[in-house]
Order: sequence, then C-alpha cells, then structure tokens
Amino acid sequence: MILRSFLFSLFAVLVSFLARTYLETDLFLSDVGGLSAFLSVFGTLYGILAAFVVFEVWTQYNRISELIDKEAQGLEQLFRLTLYFRDEVLVSRMKAAIADYASKVIRGKFQKAGSGQRNIETGLAIRHISEIIRDIEFDDDHDSIVFDQVVRHYGFVTQTRTERNNQSLARLPNLLKTFIYVASAFALLTFVFMPFSSPYYAYLSVLFIAFLQAMIFHIIEDLDNPFVGHWNLTPEPFERALKHIEQDY
Repeated sequence: MILRSFLFSLFAVLVSFLARTYLETDLFLSDVGGLSAFLSVFGTLYGILAAFVVFEVWTQYNRISELIDKEAQGLEQLFRLTLYFRDEVLVSRMKAAIADYASKVIRGKFQKAGSGQRNIETGLAIRHISEIIRDIEFDDDHDSIVFDQVVRHYGFVTQTRTERNNQSLARLPNLLKTFIYVASAFALLTFVFMPFSSPYYAYLSVLFIAFLQAMIFHIIEDLDNPFVGHWNLTPEPFERALKHIEQDY
C-alpha cells in the first residue's frame, strides 16, 4: 500500500515536471494570489469531506468487528445456559449444533460477505439451533426459568448475526466515492499547475499531497470492505468461542 502510494506520488511529480517544462506554469506567478485563495477555500472543504468519509468507513469497520465479537460471545453464553438443564443429550446436541454453525463461519472466513453475498450454509446451521431449543421439554420451575433465558439469548445471537450481515454488506454509495475521487484529482491538479517560483518546492508539495491522497484512497477502499485488503476482519472470535466451549464441557 505504501509502495503504491509512493509510486503514485512520483507519477504526480513527473506530471508536475512536464507541466512546468511544456506549459511553463511558472510564468503565471501573477495569478498565484487568486489561486492560493481558491485553493484555501477548496482545500478546507475537501479536508472536511475526506475526514468525513474516512471516519464513516472506520466507524463501520469497528462496528462490524464489535458485532462479530458479540455474536461469538452470545454462542458461548447460549451453550453455558444449556448446561443448567442437566440434560446430557440436550447439551451434546446443542454443543454439536453450535460447533457446526461456528465451524461454517470459520471455514467461510466471511468471503461471501466480502463479495456482497449471504452465506446460506450458516443460515441453515443457526436455524438448526432453534429447532433444538424448540424441542426442549421441562417439567419444573427451574427449567422454565432457564428455558426463558435460552430463548432470549438465542434471540440476541440471531439479532446480532442479522445486524452483522447487514453491516457487512453495506458499502459507501458509489456517488460519494466518485465525488471524493474527483475532488481529490482536482485538488492534486491544482498543485500540479500551481505556478511555484521554486521548482523544488513545487515538486515536494506535489509529492506529499499525492502520497497523502493515495493513502486516503487505500484506507477508504480497504475499510469499506472489511473482509478484503490489508485490514481484514477474521472469524477468530468464533475460534475462541469453540475453545471455550470445549473447556466448559
């Protein structure tokens, strides 16, 4: 990511050099005051827009990470509640069903969510857990209280899973991404054609601006899809949940 950003900035410097050589942009120093005023206003608006987009994708990324942790923890709590029924058959069935669901999530590694699809296999596995809960039979107040807690925690898990799926499939609107890219290109071109009196200062300014913009592009694209790129969310919380369940039973 850093290498590509650096190569992009070198390309921008090359364009700036060609502009100074063939378009003689340094001859337009008389217009530098107006260009500076325009760039100041435009740069402020562009900075606000870029900060908003980066904040949005970063918040989305953290939200999905939090939902993954909550879903995995909910599975652990659901299994521990099942232990209170003191029914070995029920506990074995619940453990197998939860392990099957978690294993499918781990095996899939959220690849379908990364490509904008839903995982049908995990949907069937989570519904199998509901079938086990539906078949629970009890005949005393103790089991009745536990059953209510099991139903509530299963509802929490499914609700968290649904929200996690919805958040995972959400992406920045294409119009917003196009707008930020066009604004970035316009801001960079303004620096490329800015009539700096010193060529070294011109090239250095273009180098830094282009590098920062390239990094912003990579951050937006990477965080907008949290399952593809450098910053990937993994099903590690589900792996921990399976280990904890094995330790509990």
